[in-house]
Amino acid sequence: MDFSSFKDAERTGWNARAGLYESHTALATLQIAPAMLDALRLRPGMRLLDVACGTGNVAAATSALGCRACGIDFAPAMIAQAKARFPGTGFYEGDAEALPFEDASFEAVSNNMGLFHVTDTARAMSEACRVPVSGGRFSFSQWAAPRESDLYRILFSIIAKTADMSRADPAPDAYALSDPEAAQGLMFNAGFEAIEFRRLNTVLLANGRDFFDFFLSFGVRVPLIVQAQDPDVQDQLQQEINAAMQPYRTTQGYEVPMPSLLFTGQKPC
Repeated sequence: MDFSSFKDAERTGWNARAGLYESHTALATLQIAPAMLDALRLRPGMRLLDVACGTGNVAAATSALGCRACGIDFAPAMIAQAKARFPGTGFYEGDAEALPFEDASFEAVSNNMGLFHVTDTARAMSEACRVPVSGGRFSFSQWAAPRESDLYRILFSIIAKTADMSRADPAPDAYALSDPEAAQGLMFNAGFEAIEFRRLNTVLLANGRDFFDFFLSFGVRVPLIVQAQDPDVQDQLQQEINAAMQPYRTTQGYEVPMPSLLFTGQKPC
């Protein structure tokens, strides 16, 4: 199936959200970073590539640990934000499915919530295995499937009931990597060994009173579905989603469980 329209829409969506990333998406993805850096077994002097680096948090944290880190992202506005925030770390525009680096260029590769945005997961996984040295490590994260996530179970039960899903462009399965066995199989086929995974109790922290408005700036996949609907359907989605999220209200906004999975593998020596 041709996912080129989806890929273009993803790039456009993340470009538009680059200025909001730290106040929205990063509130969740940063919760994963400590476990990811630990899984990579980093040491000072190691070279690390952070794929789908967004505004640069993982690469910058790795630099702070004494590593020689750089980041790559397909959204130019994200790279501009990363360069402005962390001028001492190298950031480059590029595609996870065709990394612009030589074989065996890094001791470690990370990808924090980026693989389910690509159109060819197997190719991106193979690229992640091509650029580390022998014995180098790769770690990526993925949101847990809706059946295990309060956030996505609620969202997609409402969207499936209310929205016309056929209006959105065809897209790869966002939860293909949420099956640990399938994800580990892809890693093995790409060439990794000593594969491990763990679950993390991440939560969505949504500031403000209107959960729906916050979430439209949190990611891209759900907004692409919402924005394809007629205005009256969008209004209905807003009302139903906001009502369903009321049990998760806090004094600052909302705190909704959205567990994540962390996978790590090693390139054979």
